[in-house]
Amino acid sequence: MFEYVHHIAYVVSDIDEAVRIFRDTFELELSDRRVIEGEKSVEMAAFRCGPTFIEILKPIKHPELEKFLQDHGPGLHHVAFAMKDLPKQIEGLKEKGVYASKPFIAGTGWEISYIDLEKSGLGLLNSCYHGDHLAEADQVSFHNQNDL
Repeated sequence: MFEYVHHIAYVVSDIDEAVRIFRDTFELELSDRRVIEGEKSVEMAAFRCGPTFIEILKPIKHPELEKFLQDHGPGLHHVAFAMKDLPKQIEGLKEKGVYASKPFIAGTGWEISYIDLEKSGLGLLNSCYHGDHLAEADQVSFHNQNDL
């Protein structure tokens, strides 16, 4: 069911410093950096690490991420697991008692779904960070929402 870790997201207050760390210290290549605007806005940078993206998010106008920074400081926010045919797999998970949102297209262009770990009885996966969600496995790059 899980194909691989699709992305790992960090929330930061200083995106330039985070980019410097992943680029210069860990020698990862920056694959995307942009501002994603909408009802909620973030500055985003992303690096590839094998099949996995490392996503760096700096809130611009995003109350939940701003609260996360205020409560926890910069750091790990969530992990997204890749699944092929996400809508079908979510139906299968629901039959197993997992509460997952209807898939939607995120600002990155990825099709994602949120998992409610508490309602699903998956406390083992819970942490002090935001939580986990799922992403379509066949998406190997970023897309602008305008391209979709």
